[in-house]
Amino acid sequence: MAFESNKSYYSIGEVSRITGVPAYLLRYWEGFFSELSPGRDTRGNRRYTNKDIAMVLTIKELVYEKGFKIGKASQMVRQGAKDRDGDGNTSEILRLQKQMNRDRKEHELRQQRRREVLEEIKGEVEEILQLLG
Repeated sequence: MAFESNKSYYSIGEVSRITGVPAYLLRYWEGFFSELSPGRDTRGNRRYTNKDIAMVLTIKELVYEKGFKIGKASQMVRQGAKDRDGDGNTSEILRLQKQMNRDRKEHELRQQRRREVLEEIKGEVEEILQLLG
């Protein structure tokens, strides 16, 4: 799944793939971090924005990389929201988007090459069968 910057909303599964945080943990974090509150569509499914994804990346950094407990991380996020004007993870989101697009294109090229090789093999096998049969 490519991370599209022009896309307005992302499902919880897409956010999980983009950030590397399991969906169940995203749901759990919503209870601790009031700043992480994705909207809902008419069916009640979560709709994450780029701002929500940036918040998930911030929380992930505090909890996983810096080792803070959830309570302390929640305080830091609350304090950080008061201290900063913009969102500090925009460059991280854009970097992830570019990486995922590159990975998707590489995957498509590999798949195309595999199909071509299989077609070649199939043709050679058919020639051998004709010679034998």
